[in-house]
Amino acid sequence: MKTSLRSLLFLSLMLGACGPAFGSEAGRSCVSCHEEANPMMVEYWRTSAHAEEKVSCETCHGDYASNHDQPAGVRPRVEASVCARCHKEPAKQHFAGKHGVGFRAGQACTRNRPGHQAGQAECGTCHAPDSGLPREKAECARFLAQSPEMQRQGCNACHQVENRCDTCHTVHDTNLETARNPSICATCHMGPDHAQYEMWQSSKHGILYEQYGTGYAPDCSTCHMPAGTHNVSTGISMGLAGQPYPEEVRTKERERMVSVCLPCHTKAFSENSLADADAIQKQSKVLLDEAAGIIKSLNDEGLLFPSPAERPAHPLSGPALDIGPQMLYENLSSVEAEFFVMKKFHYVTAYKGAFHQNPDHAHWYGNAPLKLSLSRIRSEAELLRKFGTLRARLDNLGRGAGAGEEPQSVPYGPEGRLRELKDRFLSGQISQDEYDRRRAEILDASGL
Repeated sequence: MKTSLRSLLFLSLMLGACGPAFGSEAGRSCVSCHEEANPMMVEYWRTSAHAEEKVSCETCHGDYASNHDQPAGVRPRVEASVCARCHKEPAKQHFAGKHGVGFRAGQACTRNRPGHQAGQAECGTCHAPDSGLPREKAECARFLAQSPEMQRQGCNACHQVENRCDTCHTVHDTNLETARNPSICATCHMGPDHAQYEMWQSSKHGILYEQYGTGYAPDCSTCHMPAGTHNVSTGISMGLAGQPYPEEVRTKERERMVSVCLPCHTKAFSENSLADADAIQKQSKVLLDEAAGIIKSLNDEGLLFPSPAERPAHPLSGPALDIGPQMLYENLSSVEAEFFVMKKFHYVTAYKGAFHQNPDHAHWYGNAPLKLSLSRIRSEAELLRKFGTLRARLDNLGRGAGAGEEPQSVPYGPEGRLRELKDRFLSGQISQDEYDRRRAEILDASGL
């Protein structure tokens, strides 16, 4: 029965339940209440290293016992800065890595917006004045577009990791085996947008790990937290979406990752495998850039339905097209929706599948659907342009232009006018000479 209760508590802790810590003379009032109301929570604490070291309730939670009149549901959260008072070196490593970047609040998601200089030290971008805590005003478009409930449960549950050690560790139990279990990484690093856990689990590394256990094959921490470091950026040589790092940084981190591979693989094999993944990322980015160019042209030609001006305003860009890092996944035209899937799911799966030694994710979950999405966007764009041509003709007829007459205006850019001109030539409305002359005029006027 005790084991079953501990298992239930473990599940609740992983889902984020917590309460005041216990211990010390000052903390007895906490124990007297919570021992009756939350007995397994107390039991977890009593078997922890914190209890053994006689860490008081107030050490972590402050004077919460005398402040129980807070709104219902508000719990005494322990920020990473509190943990850092005792766990100095792990905290320093954590804050230096990707988990320490302020995804949750401030402008962490908007560092690549126009006007921000890459690499510029701007503490106020992410942190409150004179504080190491992240700013509370979030400026991530996808976060801002969600309901408060989804923000809490679907966004911040992962993206508070920069300031919440219990994202990976449990709350009152200090058993390190929980944090070292690869499944803890799967809470956030799984699914269509970053399936690293599934990639690892079904790779040879994951299969051998499951068969023989720790030490025989690498798990998440072997490669990303070597020698126990809490800096999860170790060995990463590009940004979250494949953005290139400065060459000196890239070279240094690549050498670190190769050194992780060397106990089991030759240097040549390791370098070649990682170089293949680099190449796949670049090849995939070319496909993504082509799709982005098509969508931008369709927007310029007024052929996106609904257009950015016809749908709810983007939280950061307003009534303008945004298919960059702040792209939303709601209220989009069909080609934009296809591009979101292409960009956020298939593109990253293609090259991260290669980095995680998983051929099926690299190819069939990444490369193939990436190319299929591009084909659909190309085809949809042609249909939209034909529709635009037809719409322009009907508009002109409504203004009194007769059949065969030159349309008075065409509501789209030079690409659309070129297609309109070609359609008129192929339908026999104009001669080859007239087609060539008008085509040259369009090209000269547009600078194409």
